Amino acid sequence: MKEENNQAMINFVDAIITARQAVKHYFQQRTKDTHSEVSYEMFQVLNILWRKNEVNQQEIANSVQKGKASLTPLIDNLVKINLVTRTEDPADRRNKIIALTTEGKLYKKKFAPMINEFYELFNADVPEQEIKEFTAMLLKMSAKISR
Repeated sequence: MKEENNQAMINFVDAIITARQAVKHYFQQRTKDTHSEVSYEMFQVLNILWRKNEVNQQEIANSVQKGKASLTPLIDNLVKINLVTRTEDPADRRNKIIALTTEGKLYKKKFAPMINEFYELFNADVPEQEIKEFTAMLLKMSAKISR
C-alpha cells in the first residue's frame, strides 16, 4: 500500500475512534441529565435488549466490546433495579440469557427522547444513502480484518 494510502487509512481509523468517543460522551452526558441510576455501560446493555428482548450474555459482551467478566457487574446492577433478569441457557448451562423485565421494557420510554434526538442530529446533515454506503463500507472492512 502506498504511504499516502496508509495516511488516509490512519485518518479514517482515527475518525472512527473520535466518532465512537463522541457517541459515548453524548450518551454519558444525556444519561446523567435524565437523573437515571443507569450508567452509559448499563444503557448499552439495555439498548441491545430493547431491540432483541432477550440475548445470550456472550452476545451482549461482544456487542458492547466487553468481556463476560466485566459485563457481569453491569447485569447484576440491572437485575437489582429490576430492569433485566438472568436465567440459565437451556442449550448450555454455562451461558446465561439476559431478558428485559416489564419494567425494563417500559424504561425505554425514559430514554426515547434522548435516542430520537441522537438520530435526528445525524439525519439533519447526512443523507440516508451516505449512511447506507458508509455502513456497507465499514462492514466490508470489518469482514476483511476478521479473516
